Amino acid sequence: MSSVVQTAKVVVREVGPRDGLQMAKAVMSTGDKLGWIAAMAASGLRQMEVASFVPPAAMPQMADAPQLVAAVRAAHPGLHVVALAPNLRGAQNAAAAGAQSILLPVSASEAHSRANVRRSRAEQVAEVARVVEWARGLGEGAPRIEAGISTAFGCSLQGQVPADDVLRLAAELATAGADVIALADTLGYATPSQVRQLVRTVRAEVGPARFGNLHLHDTLGMAMANTLAALEEGVRGFDAALGGLGGCPFAPGSVGNAATEDLVYLLESEGFATGIDLGALIAAREALRQGLPEEKLHGRVAAAGIPRTFRATLPAPAIRPSAAPLAGIRVIEFSHMVMGPSCGMVLADLGAEVIKIEPAPAGDNTRRLTGPALGFFPTFNRNKRSLCVDLKRPEGLALVRSLAAGADVLVENFRPGAMDKLGLGHAALAEINPRLVYASCKGFLPGPYEHRAALDEVVQMMGGLAYMTGPPGRPLRAGSSVNDIMGGMFAAIAVMATLRQREVTGQGGLVQSGLFETNMVLTAQHMARAALEGKEPEPFGDPDMRKPWPLYDIFDSAEPGAQVFVGVVTETQWRGFCEAFGLHDLRDDPQLAGMRALAANRTRILPRVAALFARLPKAELMARCEALGLPFAPIAKPGELLDDPHLRASGGLLPVDLSGAEAAPRDVQARADAGLPGLPMLLPGGRPALRRQPPRVGEHNAEIAREAGLSEAEIASLTARGILAVPQAVPAAAE
Repeated sequence: MSSVVQTAKVVVREVGPRDGLQMAKAVMSTGDKLGWIAAMAASGLRQMEVASFVPPAAMPQMADAPQLVAAVRAAHPGLHVVALAPNLRGAQNAAAAGAQSILLPVSASEAHSRANVRRSRAEQVAEVARVVEWARGLGEGAPRIEAGISTAFGCSLQGQVPADDVLRLAAELATAGADVIALADTLGYATPSQVRQLVRTVRAEVGPARFGNLHLHDTLGMAMANTLAALEEGVRGFDAALGGLGGCPFAPGSVGNAATEDLVYLLESEGFATGIDLGALIAAREALRQGLPEEKLHGRVAAAGIPRTFRATLPAPAIRPSAAPLAGIRVIEFSHMVMGPSCGMVLADLGAEVIKIEPAPAGDNTRRLTGPALGFFPTFNRNKRSLCVDLKRPEGLALVRSLAAGADVLVENFRPGAMDKLGLGHAALAEINPRLVYASCKGFLPGPYEHRAALDEVVQMMGGLAYMTGPPGRPLRAGSSVNDIMGGMFAAIAVMATLRQREVTGQGGLVQSGLFETNMVLTAQHMARAALEGKEPEPFGDPDMRKPWPLYDIFDSAEPGAQVFVGVVTETQWRGFCEAFGLHDLRDDPQLAGMRALAANRTRILPRVAALFARLPKAELMARCEALGLPFAPIAKPGELLDDPHLRASGGLLPVDLSGAEAAPRDVQARADAGLPGLPMLLPGGRPALRRQPPRVGEHNAEIAREAGLSEAEIASLTARGILAVPQAVPAAAE
């Protein structure tokens, strides 16, 4: 849980006496209820739903609600007592009994609303407004009015409940004046991705301070996973029932609540303080058994026993060396060429889950580039999944928007305005996901040039780098996409900084990286020199360039075409070099004393050294330089680096599948053992690894669509209509 702040406090509200008992087969006596509540309060629970103020004929279990609330308030003054009421009359009775908070259920499902409270959803919202108006008239000491959105994650009577309906309902309840607005997974069918998305959007709509406890059922055994998802979204309050009691009589299929014992164990183990004694809480199950001897109790921790390894409110654990730093972060990548894919690759290599959105039907055009761009796709798209979708079709756009609503990061590097025209710009997506970090990789940051088209060549030429690279009068671009790659890296840095800031603010935001501005970082040292000397510096390609050291040059060895760069950049290195290579006269010459004198006499030194080196084989020359500790390097070609012993031994080459380069010549067999460089960093757990090969076109369409909540029939329909591309077949050579 990389984004969760450790040792935070979490409120656990016990709902067993109210929600837990409403499905019990037998009626528990008031005395047994009070004994059970006392045992739970003794464990440290500070909030409890103790009763429902509903007609006794409808729910005999709650016939003692007024007496129970009054008795609990008297016996446990430190306990915050909550009661459920479906309407104004029930709320008035609950307040008269002493309830400090009153929970009004409002179903997101129209069918469930009519079955549960015998009103439409709109009528129940109006009832909440009536209760709020009444409560405000009570003045100081009025109960807090909470609106609980039930069936927020689906309903057995209606089926799927659209997230937009839940969001609209939350906004209506906020307008009605509810003090707190909470979400409930009444059926227990929610998944972590659904929890993240809905919690994120509703919290953004009503505000974190107004967002109440998350009420989870455990029908499918997902309650604890959903708890973790909610914690990652900032939720700090949860409902649960001791022994996993509960259900909803008006939602067939709904079974027990999350077990309070399991919830406390999870929270405390993850470093969230609850103030609850887990042993005492489990012991309170005995009081429950006495009152309901025939009722089956649930809870994994109670069944297994508290592990000896358990410690309450554990300190923040050290990061496991094997854990990727960005694990749990989901990234949606809209990109092509190099800059955007580089950003996504850095995030993916560091553990983020990156979904590459490609245009249907053929995918990213980068796959089909030739010449110097032939290797772009396999180089910058490892560790990603591919969703190939037609964004010009409403269904395709809706799918991608649903992914963006649940994402942590979006990366794009299209021309200015392109994402806005699709309805996928920052402003549009921030409305549905205010926690989204939206990274735009552009040619220029905002300013006079921002609407210009940009390429690596363009910014190298206008940014001084080409001038500094080539010979005088012959500007030359660097032999790699240096600005594209570094621009993507700077975007990734901005993303990680904003993710860290989001932990504090709860909000994402727009970050940008500029190709031109990236180039200026590379040129900055030369700009500083120009300002200091009052003239333009000579380019590195100028053979007469003034260098501050005696040797900083490329030399021929005895083998034709075999060259070596050698540098001597300190006086100690100079003395050792002259001694080892027999240049004693140069070492002892008083006119060459000091680095400034050595640099001024390069024209005298270089011919002697060049003649000496030209008599030595390349291997011997490099061995002697290495023995002296001098900076040296062979002039290597890219193909030679596939066999570089250091890269191979250090894990620097990743076994990347090159078949994504669709324009590769058919008559040439690619090297099966070729590796491509990984990120140039060593983390506590080792070098960032290759977890996924560069994806085939649409390789992960079905699994991503399933994660977005689409059924198999819906996925098949989208594929048949060309909205989702038919996944690219596995090349024969890769089978």
